[in-house]
Amino acid sequence: MSKKSEEILSRFWGYSQFRPLQEEIIDAVIYGKDVIALLPTGGGKSICFQVPGIVREGITIVVSPLIALMEDQVNQLQKRGIRAKALTSGLSFREIDILLDNAKFGGLDFLYISPERIQTRLFQERVKQMEIGLFVVDEAHCISEWGHDFRPAYLEIAKLREFHPEVPIIAVTATATPKVKEDIATHLRLKNPELFEASFERSNVSYEVYHVSNKLDAITKWIHKNPDDVGIVYCQTRKSVKDVMIYLQSQKIRTNMYHGGMNSKERSKALSDWLSEKTPVMVATNAFGMGIDKPNVRFVAHYEVPNNPESYFQEAGRAGRDGLNSRTFAFVEPADLDEIAERVLTQFPNPDTIRLIYRALCNYLRIAIGSGEHESYELRFNDFVKKFNLNMTEVYPAFKLLEMNGSILFSEQGLRGSRIKISIDKTHLYGYQLKNPVLDPLITWICRNYSDVFDSFVEIDEEDASQRLKLSAQKLEQQLKHLEEHGIIDITWRTELPMVTFLHERLPDDYIELRPEVYHFRKERALDRLNVMKAYLEQKHCRPRYIISYFGQESEPCGKCDYCLEQNLLEKHPRLELELIALLNEKEMTLTEITSQFDTSFAAKIKSTLRELITQERIRFSGRHFSRPQ
Repeated sequence: MSKKSEEILSRFWGYSQFRPLQEEIIDAVIYGKDVIALLPTGGGKSICFQVPGIVREGITIVVSPLIALMEDQVNQLQKRGIRAKALTSGLSFREIDILLDNAKFGGLDFLYISPERIQTRLFQERVKQMEIGLFVVDEAHCISEWGHDFRPAYLEIAKLREFHPEVPIIAVTATATPKVKEDIATHLRLKNPELFEASFERSNVSYEVYHVSNKLDAITKWIHKNPDDVGIVYCQTRKSVKDVMIYLQSQKIRTNMYHGGMNSKERSKALSDWLSEKTPVMVATNAFGMGIDKPNVRFVAHYEVPNNPESYFQEAGRAGRDGLNSRTFAFVEPADLDEIAERVLTQFPNPDTIRLIYRALCNYLRIAIGSGEHESYELRFNDFVKKFNLNMTEVYPAFKLLEMNGSILFSEQGLRGSRIKISIDKTHLYGYQLKNPVLDPLITWICRNYSDVFDSFVEIDEEDASQRLKLSAQKLEQQLKHLEEHGIIDITWRTELPMVTFLHERLPDDYIELRPEVYHFRKERALDRLNVMKAYLEQKHCRPRYIISYFGQESEPCGKCDYCLEQNLLEKHPRLELELIALLNEKEMTLTEITSQFDTSFAAKIKSTLRELITQERIRFSGRHFSRPQ
């Protein structure tokens, strides 16, 4: 079977060999075994289910929690000539109906769905009639209440096993503690699952923490010393992203920003400039990185540290995927630890506030009690917040909790392009083109660029159409509306506005209850993970060894994090303070002159020791020179 897998890997991906563990995982899945695969960020998780998905007979159903991740993987598969579609929020009932029919009658190789879709009667009835070769649960840690991204809808995935008990399941994730691994096997009802777990050690990546008085200054100095390095600076808020980017640009650093509130065109441009290294430094929230595989990221800097070790490890793991030496570092100011705790608490607005926001949302969208199930609506977010005098910092967390509660889906990114389907057969379409020569170029462009437009809805590139057909955006919209009005196409129009999808009918206000596992239990565990992060940042230990132990693995001291380097320095120079004082007894010296007497990796410890000696008044600093008091 390995030879068949290698042939597919070469044919569709252009690789000559698998990464560690990939081949073993793929073979187990092809032979019909249930599998749990833990591969750290950048370990090639998607190939582990996409290759066997092609080999096995029938369609592969992939359950995934993020629209952006689904769309990225679907686009990548389509570019390779593999028939893939995503069933996401925002699709009309007709689009869903056609898409599921295509899956039912063998028109797709891969169907990506959100876990909430499994609960719908329409999907359950159709999936029973499909010939399925494989079920995939991506980001499988979402099934566990102990996971950092628990999503209750994941608990419904086990129904797929009821409908097709003989179809194997592969659950993949980048991070899972022992308890989470246990929950994955139990909640998915896996049969004697084979566990494949890659080592979380990254010998080419350093993990470093520095307590500083000015983070922006520290990051700027580091980038100036390494001006050609590609890197990511992670922040936790959009405001921080913008502020950091503006400051770095003012310091002549080629940088751009990326966050979920930007429109698709802005995000696409930022990503393209970073990939081409026109702007080698990206300042971003965690919206940046999912599905992005740039191998030569030399550094990941945390201006603000995530609230949990899972997110931190994933973000740091985007460095050094080419196997070359890379660095990850967190810069921490004195007030940061309090701010992290505050961020965790703001994720959990008062339950009464959440109910009030749900009621305001329904009223704003004019949804009556008993209606709205599985319907999607555009949301003018700022207008909504202003109209009901809501607190912006409470609305986003409330939407997130309502998502976890199975009440709504919220997508900030809207629909990037209009989606169309030709409603008549080719013979009648040809006749229509002859009678309407003005519309012939547009129809021809659609048919040439989207071969499956007769069978399913496709997302069209309206900018490309305008350029190719030499039509203004307004004229193109007029022609598309004309085709829609005359029954030639069905269309769902593009929008940059956020989209809200209701997963059940609007309930009376008193009926909205937040399940304990969504609110109270999750809040407790968020605080537990916060304490792990605080210990990681504050305590004296080998950084990667500590965080790897959190995921249930053992490792030796890395020898290259800030703690290990300090220990190495103390072993070589157990009386460093006295050595520095002895140097300065001989003559005044600059910092560069002092550090040149030691290994370059000890610079940070030497600086901190000099600061302590100045505080103790055992040495003094004036101008550029350190000296001994007279």
